[in-house]
This record gives sequence, C-alpha cells and structure tokens, in this order.
Amino acid sequence: MARDERKRQVAIGALIIAGVAGLFLLLVMATGLPGLAGEFFTRVVGIVTTPFLMETSVIILGFILVLLINHWRRHREGDELVYLDEVKDAPKEVPDQARWAIYRDKPLEAGNPALADLLEGAVAIGDHESAIEILDAMSDEERHQPEVMRQRIALAKATGKDELARRLEAELAELAG
Repeated sequence: MARDERKRQVAIGALIIAGVAGLFLLLVMATGLPGLAGEFFTRVVGIVTTPFLMETSVIILGFILVLLINHWRRHREGDELVYLDEVKDAPKEVPDQARWAIYRDKPLEAGNPALADLLEGAVAIGDHESAIEILDAMSDEERHQPEVMRQRIALAKATGKDELARRLEAELAELAG
C-alpha cells in the first residue's frame, strides 16, 4: 500500500513538472506568432528568462502552486479541527493509546441515559448481571413498557429462562393487543 502511494506521489510531481515545462514551451512557441502577439510573447520570454527574474518568477509560481495544492487538499479532506477526549479514570492495565479518542465531529454532551437505554446496552453486550441490576432499579411501570419488555424477553432467553421468556411474550402480546 505504501509503495502505491509513493508511485502516485512521484507521478503527480512528474505531471506538475511536465505541466510547467509545457507552459514554458508554449510560451516560447508563441514568440513565432506574427504581429503584436509575437512581439508581446517575445518580450515576455525575454523577461522571464532573464537570470534574476527567471528565479523570482519560478519561486512565485512554485509558491502559488503550493498554495493551490494545499487549498485543494484541505477542500478534499475537510477541516483539520478534531476533538480529543481522554479517559482519566481508566484502569492501569489499559494501554495509553486506548485512553484517548479522536472525533471529527463534536461529541454529544455526557448525560444520564434512560434506564431503558442502559438495559438495551447491557443486554446487547451480554452483561446480564448489570441488566438485572438495571431492571431492579426500574419501577413496575417502566418494566412493563413494550421496549423494556422486549429487552426482558431477550435477557430471559439469553440466560436460559425459556418459561419466563414465554410468559413475558404473552404479557407483551396482551399489552400490544
């Protein structure tokens, strides 16, 4: 992969050099034009190829080229601003590179998620003990909401309590119907 990128960079550089050489060649060829146009291009070639002015014009053209390439790159890649987040209370066995997170978009403000969302996350990652603790913290009304009932069914099936899962499915069907 790195060799392909290197070949691409060399090809782009060669194209830039060939483009500048082609423009200069066109300028020299334009000196053969008849009349005012030929005289104008003859003067321009004479000025551009004067030793001091040639170096100055190449420097200015190079600077403009660098600015244009950088503008194009920034437009293609987007803003360089990133948000850096550090986990301060991570256990000591967590490597340093795992303590940092870089975000292109501003992360959401930390808030207290609803117990139903915590339950869904705990069931999704298979943390059954935490899911049971979250269910204990919920009120009876919260535990009988349809989305929580679905999570309770998934938890019952994951823990091997098929009879409880069937009873909860019947209760959910009764709530929906």
